Amino acid sequence: MTDTISFEGQTPREFLTTALSAQFPGWLVVPSERVPDTLDRPALVIKQRSIQPHEAAPLSHYNVGFYVTVVDDHTDFQFAEDALDTNVLLVWTFMSASKAITPKTATKALFNSYMSYDIEADLMVQKG
Repeated sequence: MTDTISFEGQTPREFLTTALSAQFPGWLVVPSERVPDTLDRPALVIKQRSIQPHEAAPLSHYNVGFYVTVVDDHTDFQFAEDALDTNVLLVWTFMSASKAITPKTATKALFNSYMSYDIEADLMVQKG
């Protein structure tokens, strides 16, 4: 088989990891659901969730669905709430400005013992 599925020479997960790491250099960007038990800085956890044909171009493009979980490192929930109010909007704004990434919803969650938001997003990938 000669077809390749990549985004600018990277897998969709690698592309998203690289883009988020460059935008948020002081944060921990985790390309899988493996996260340390304790955090000393905000974290972004990338979880690939689905692949489906792109609605407008089903033969040439795919939507790769992700959850980007924005995790705050504070153990005091009041501090975590305040930090998340800002951080989830920073990540959402960055993703919205991208031509390839489409954020859909952000839902408050708990990740391990930390407060977080799950941002559901799609990354459009061209086949071949």
